[in-house]
Formats: sequence, C-alpha cells, structure tokens
Amino acid sequence: MKKIYLSVLSFATLGLINDGFADNAPVTAPVVPAASQPAPANFTSAQVAEIEKMIGGYLEKNPDVIMTAMQAGMAKQQKEAAAKMEKAVAENKDKIFKGDKDAITGNPQGSQSLVVFWDPSCGFCKKFHGELATLLANNKNVKVIFKDLPIMGGNSVMAIKALLAAKEQNKYEPLQKVIFESTKPLTKKQLLKAANSLGIDTKKLKVDMESKMVQAQIDDALDLAKTLGINGTPTLIIGETKVVPGYVKADELEKMLKESASLSPVATDGQQKSEQAS
Repeated sequence: MKKIYLSVLSFATLGLINDGFADNAPVTAPVVPAASQPAPANFTSAQVAEIEKMIGGYLEKNPDVIMTAMQAGMAKQQKEAAAKMEKAVAENKDKIFKGDKDAITGNPQGSQSLVVFWDPSCGFCKKFHGELATLLANNKNVKVIFKDLPIMGGNSVMAIKALLAAKEQNKYEPLQKVIFESTKPLTKKQLLKAANSLGIDTKKLKVDMESKMVQAQIDDALDLAKTLGINGTPTLIIGETKVVPGYVKADELEKMLKESASLSPVATDGQQKSEQAS
C-alpha cells in the first residue's frame, strides 16, 4: 500500500515535501539547462518513512482522493474507447445498417435510428428490453436493428439460434419477448414449448436452429462486434454515429435519439416529409 501512496504523487509534490526536511538534509539545486535536469534528490530512509506516513495519513482522512482519481481515469478510458468505436462505426456503416438478415422492429422508415447489440443471458440486456418496450410504445419514429451476441455461453448461443430461426417464421419479436422476460435462461425444451405456444412450427425451428444460415448470422454479428471494439452488452448505436455502452433508461434514450436526429440533415428532411404527410 505504501508504494501505491507514493505513486499518486508527482515529482513536484515530492519536491515540496522535501523542502520540509531542509533543516535536517539541505538540498542544493544547481542551475542547469531544463533538458538535462537531474532526477529528484534521493531521500534518506528516515525521510521516505516519514513521507509514507504523511501520505498514508492524508489518504486515510481523504479516501475520496483515490476514488476520484480512479473515476476520472475510467471516464477518460471510456471516452477514448467510445471515440474509437464511433470511428469504426463510420467505417463499417453498410455492415451495421444494411444487413438483409437483421431483425428489425419499430418504424422501418423512421428518421431515428437505433442499433442494439445484446445477449439474452445478460441481466442488463433483460432490463433494457423493458426500457426498449417503453420507448417503442411512445415513439413511432424510430427504427431498431438487433444484433444478437452470444457472449455469455451455451445458453446464449441456443437462445439466439432459436430467435434467428423464429425470424424465418416472422416470430422473432414474440419469442424475443418470452426469452428476455424470463428471469432464468431457458432450456431447449422450454424454448420449444414457448415457441409452440406462439404458433411456431417447432420442427422447422429445430432444423433452422442448426442451419449454416443461422450460424453465419451469429458469426457475422460476433465479427462485427470485434471490428467495432464492442466487448460488453448492451451496446447501442444511436443515429448511426453515437456509441453508448451499457444500460440506458427509456427517457434518456428518447432524448439522445431526438438530439441525434436533429443533427442529421437527411433525418431532418425525412422527418419534415413525414410530418407534412401527416
């Protein structure tokens, strides 16, 4: 822990502390060009022990200092990661927005765009499913594209295979609702029972679940996520430009969608035409 304490101080701070020991160990600082300035003066063992004691005492009284520094560092990393992902989104628009096998809900002609990368076994994805339902109930101008990512193991793979197979029978959304509203991962038997209750041909479903077509869709989604730098779910792409990792509430999402649409000339024109037609 003492080494950690020392690491949070800059050389300048250590220099100020060193001045406090001037009476016992005077330090002479020769005038030399900046480029050849020597390393900070070495401390005696006693001075190091005293510095560590001072720092330890300060941090014990002010623990928020470390937390604040960590939060600031994490925020910076997240911002940099989002910037990289947004650059990757701009370079891969066709793969993201023009996939002819993607499941789509909402208004296919809407001026607002939302892409959802999620996993049916992810707790925050299940929670976001409810927020998305709220958004779609109140917003008739948003197009939602789903990218199902099986990143949490075998149950996720099976559930996504069932979803993509159900899509071939135009039953993607009903089965999605059952899967995402379940508090526990569904077994294959439970999935087939749920599918049957929704009027899905389970014999065809089982065949399609193991088809090369469905596996190719899963592989494409995983490859795309890797290309974009997405390593967690849910991850959202709003308005074809803004990347938002993590769970978002419906009202916050509504606000971001409107802001994004207002910044897009194409979307604005489409919205005006939609409004004129209504």
